[in-house]
Amino acid sequence: MSQKIFEKKDVRKLYLDEQGNVDYAKIQARWDDLKKIKVSLGNKYFTQQVVEKAKTLSQEDQQRLLDIMIAGLTNDDSSVGIAATRPEDYDFFLFYLEPLIREYHKIEGQTKQEHDWNIPVGEYVLTKIDPKLEKVSMRARVARNVVGYNLPSSMDKDERIKFENQMVEVFEKFGFPGKYHSLTPGHKNFISDQEADVLRNKHFLFISMTHDNYLMSNGVASDWPYGRGIWISEDETKMVWVGEEDQLRIISIVQGNDLGKVDQSLHELLTGIEKSGLKFAEHPTYGIITTCPTNMGTGKRQSILGKFPNITKGGKDEAKLKDIAKSLGLQARGVGGEHSNMDSEGTADISPSARFGVTEATVTKRLYEGLIKLYEIEKNAANEKERQNCCNTF
Repeated sequence: MSQKIFEKKDVRKLYLDEQGNVDYAKIQARWDDLKKIKVSLGNKYFTQQVVEKAKTLSQEDQQRLLDIMIAGLTNDDSSVGIAATRPEDYDFFLFYLEPLIREYHKIEGQTKQEHDWNIPVGEYVLTKIDPKLEKVSMRARVARNVVGYNLPSSMDKDERIKFENQMVEVFEKFGFPGKYHSLTPGHKNFISDQEADVLRNKHFLFISMTHDNYLMSNGVASDWPYGRGIWISEDETKMVWVGEEDQLRIISIVQGNDLGKVDQSLHELLTGIEKSGLKFAEHPTYGIITTCPTNMGTGKRQSILGKFPNITKGGKDEAKLKDIAKSLGLQARGVGGEHSNMDSEGTADISPSARFGVTEATVTKRLYEGLIKLYEIEKNAANEKERQNCCNTF
């Protein structure tokens, strides 16, 4: 059964008293009910100490704390259930967020996020794993948010449009030939629904966020489709999403077999945007600031689309591939990314799971090393299938 979609402005009323102030008894009662189904990290770390600390804050800040946890309160299948509303949240509400972040990212001691884009070309070559991996769809992307703006979960319509317009100015002068496609009605670069669907069918543009209860309830999808769009380079290898879960998702897509070339392309694009004068939000300990704390650290996700027909039994056993990938420090998703299915050839989006405590270079290295093991398991699964077929008796 599909879950009813709730808007942030409606669900947050459930946790306010008659005066419109945050009602912690209602919040606690909801968390207690959810513990019977699934305990999210947002639920686990909502302790009495957090409540007492929160009550010392201004009512405005208490309302922000409610907004941070509203998706977790709304969705009974939340694993984390947290979305920051502004970059400062990761300092101001650290009394609540720190243990949550540390558990999710498995942070021990005084680990601090470091960055390293020194990723060699010619080293992480997929044809070394299997000569058949000559032309593979390889992607790398980073999430970024810009200093001076609220995060997408608390941006209003005017702020979304203002940010989009600033990015259009960046795209017009940052040195890469391409075009911006806007979903904002009345925008000078507006595209129709039909044109947007063409980009979605090419796996370039993100889908409507209004069908996602997490993004609707935490406010990320509010004011859809205003302030949303995508910049695409002329050769269709570089892209920038505007106005999704983070203000920017900066993407490189390369058809080939050298993971280093994807990183090279991505870093060129990222550097070009930075040189335009934008300052990205970053935390001194946790690295790149993202709306969802699970993406903090490098903010980088790197993947390939690979076929695993034997592990998945022709796409019928996605869970097996996901379990194997997880054991190798990887994530396996469907052809269209998160919440999508694999096809009959077992085509999956494979990426490393780590974001924090690793550098950008380490993400690439871990993907390559994980793929070596994953393709070996796929090969062994094919051999096992052949052995079973040859031994059938009639």
